[in-house]
Amino acid sequence: MTNNCHPDFPPVPQFVESERLLIRPSTRADAPYLKKWWNDPAITAQGGNVDGMQYDDDDIEAWFRRYVDGRDACRTHFVICLQNRAQTPIGEFYIASDDRPGSVGVALILGRAEFWEQGYAAEALRAYVAALFETGFCGAVRLDTRVNNKRAIQMCEEVSFEVEHVWANGLFQTMILTEDAFRLKHTPTQDQS
Repeated sequence: MTNNCHPDFPPVPQFVESERLLIRPSTRADAPYLKKWWNDPAITAQGGNVDGMQYDDDDIEAWFRRYVDGRDACRTHFVICLQNRAQTPIGEFYIASDDRPGSVGVALILGRAEFWEQGYAAEALRAYVAALFETGFCGAVRLDTRVNNKRAIQMCEEVSFEVEHVWANGLFQTMILTEDAFRLKHTPTQDQS
């Protein structure tokens, strides 16, 4: 996928719900959450950014102009919220370009540690991937993670991702999930329904 707004392709799902979560497009009201999460080394170190991103208000403004403003029909950055009255933001979900036809890249973080290791990240990933495959837009999803990020690898495996390859530097790996592998594990058979 090189462009979500290409006229031959539908945009990626913009609102996805699961039992506990709502994944919705980011808005400027989310800026304080994003800034806090991106600047917190405890949050960003898991993805390899051990010092946080050090975003100030100008950086956040520039980021919104680049990635959110004017993209109403084809957002690629989302906030993961609890399914509660306040729709409390707990993380972010991002769709990235992938130069391989029929494939998209994804990334996500849970920005609030009190929600770690409770299945929220896997639930968000599973729900969004299911909605993405329903569009018929792509047949594979990729996610890059550090080889020593045990929680991220466990989350990927829970959703049926497999290691596609380890990067030359040996520090990162690309995980892949095909639509067929996802449906094989996550579609109930008639005996199970």
